[in-house]
Amino acid sequence: MKLGTHIKRIVAIDPERYRIRLEYTDGFRGTVDLSATFASPGRRPLVLEILRGQLFSRCFVEGGALAWPNGYELCPDALRAMMSERRRRRRAA
Repeated sequence: MKLGTHIKRIVAIDPERYRIRLEYTDGFRGTVDLSATFASPGRRPLVLEILRGQLFSRCFVEGGALAWPNGYELCPDALRAMMSERRRRRRAA
């Protein structure tokens, strides 16, 4: 996977399952499952703030990364790696 990719846009948001469908500038599309982060936030103050304020659906693309109004951002390369790994596991099953 080439590093330095950027998210172009958010295609769809599923706040109940903490999933977001993304499109990258190179045409790659996929759905990232963020349930591990948001369903069990632990001691992550920015994640807890998103949950308390019901801000999950207010995510947006900023500088090619996935971001929320409280300043929480997720790396587009890491998200793409998660989506690619999920696809590999599905194909292997």
